[in-house]
Amino acid sequence: MEIALNRFKHKISFGTIKTVENDNTGDYDELFVPNITLRCALYNRTIAQSYQILGTSLEDTTVVAIRSTDKVSKQLLASYGGVTYQIVDIVKDSTGNLIAYDLLTLKKYVKKG
Repeated sequence: MEIALNRFKHKISFGTIKTVENDNTGDYDELFVPNITLRCALYNRTIAQSYQILGTSLEDTTVVAIRSTDKVSKQLLASYGGVTYQIVDIVKDSTGNLIAYDLLTLKKYVKKG
């Protein structure tokens, strides 16, 4: 898979959720805590791929490409464009190219409870 380097103009952070007490209300809020920040590119699905996922759990997902790394796993959450996402799937680049990319399928994170 070839992705032009100039498309990697966005930043995406990966991390976990920490529960912290709100001093004003006494309630507990979820706070995204980043561990690593990388450059990413939006990956556009083909029309056929978009039709294939209609009515499935992947319908409301976003795909981004990152430079291949073992530091990102499905146990982490992603923060992109001010929105926190769950990582639904990671497709590793197996082309053997010098520069490899991973495709991450992201779905908006829903607070637990």
